[in-house]
Amino acid sequence: MLVLHVTNGDSAATGLARSGLPGDVLAWRDVLHEGPVPPDTDLDAFRAARGEFIASGGWAGSANEVVADFQARDARLDGLTAGDEAVLWFEPDLSDQLQLIQVLARLGAKPVEQRPRITIVPADCYLGPLQPKDFAPLFSARRTVEDRELAYGTDAWRAFTSATPDALLAIAERLGQDIGARHYNASDSVRLPHLAVALRRQLEEYPDVDHGLSRSERQLCEALAPGEITLGKLFQTSHHASESWTWLGDSTFAWYTQRLSDCGQPLVLHPNGTRVVAPARDYQGFWDRTVVLTPFGQEVVRARADAAAVNGIDRWIGGVHLTSAHHWRWDGRVGRAVERRVQE
Repeated sequence: MLVLHVTNGDSAATGLARSGLPGDVLAWRDVLHEGPVPPDTDLDAFRAARGEFIASGGWAGSANEVVADFQARDARLDGLTAGDEAVLWFEPDLSDQLQLIQVLARLGAKPVEQRPRITIVPADCYLGPLQPKDFAPLFSARRTVEDRELAYGTDAWRAFTSATPDALLAIAERLGQDIGARHYNASDSVRLPHLAVALRRQLEEYPDVDHGLSRSERQLCEALAPGEITLGKLFQTSHHASESWTWLGDSTFAWYTQRLSDCGQPLVLHPNGTRVVAPARDYQGFWDRTVVLTPFGQEVVRARADAAAVNGIDRWIGGVHLTSAHHWRWDGRVGRAVERRVQE
């Protein structure tokens, strides 16, 4: 019997590898909250879309190298058969929960007679900072994933990769009703306590109906409103101190900051008026540089201007492509996505 520990990335994978637990470790690398995530019914097309996006951001090697990594990763998961066990190690944050539903959907697609035993560890914590000795108690407390959870994961993944946000909102609401607990410690019967909140958080990345910023962008600008600050402090203040569970990596946050700077009407600039440029790989010195909110940015923070209307939008959220001509806005007052079309 093969035991395969599937986890969110290299940090947790390293801890697991040093833990002494039986089995192999598979790091599930992808930033699914960014870039196009089309339906994966055609795996070659899916991998190509993800590989091209990740390579274009300078976050990995070439697109071919990223695709090859995905192929190897997928082959290890697909190679599990009846008699094997897949142990799922995913944190409560948005990034991990999106990876979790992808893995659940992949495993759920296998014929029942070929499906391995699927278990999930009750992680109400971050896994990366754990010491190797801390993994064994979580492994001992792992819980069997039943057909109900596989169906939830499959439905959530299908909704996330669909071309409109309607299904994602529907599954988030359904999960919120069906799974009352919000952490594993609430009950031994809980399997997916963090998923509904994570999907809701994803919906908040749609541009706001009033000011055209996503929640992450708004938090970034609000943290800058009092005055000049270093990029390192900005990351801590606008993300780490503002989220229930942090989920942005440093390279993604740097890209967000560049996006708010490298546009027609910048919201964020260096004090000398130059635009923020996210480094491709080497971040030495980047976090010590200071940035300020522009007068336009101040107007957007006060909802006196609309960033998306002024600067346009071209962004993917899962399978939804947001463009200036056709996109959805998030209305937090009613918890709904509102469709916007611009007439030519």
